[in-house]
Amino acid sequence: MKKLLLIVLLLSIGYSQNLIPVIETYYDGNIKSITYHKKTRSGIKKVKEEGYYEDGQKKFEGVIKNGDSTGIWIFWYENGQKSSEVTFKDGKQDGFVCYWYENGMKSYEGTFKDGELLQEKLY
Repeated sequence: MKKLLLIVLLLSIGYSQNLIPVIETYYDGNIKSITYHKKTRSGIKKVKEEGYYEDGQKKFEGVIKNGDSTGIWIFWYENGQKSSEVTFKDGKQDGFVCYWYENGMKSYEGTFKDGELLQEKLY
């Protein structure tokens, strides 16, 4: 518990804009996820999420606005290779989407608008 509090304190010192990190850990103490919150006039809102595999390798990261995924979310395989980039707007896929195989070769590209697929290309 003391380690968790120290980590939260150190992270909070390094961030501006009143960001508050909330850290979830695996049973062995390694970080499972970090969720960032921001103080606003109307309360505290979640603004970013990061997830990690048990070995510490990053699993995903993305931004949240008004409770919904927004912008580019990036996902990685456990070996560190990027698995996908997905663009969101108001929680729906909106824009470019790209997926890769675990060996790094591209597998899929698509373009979405308000969650609807406009075009796609398989590799």
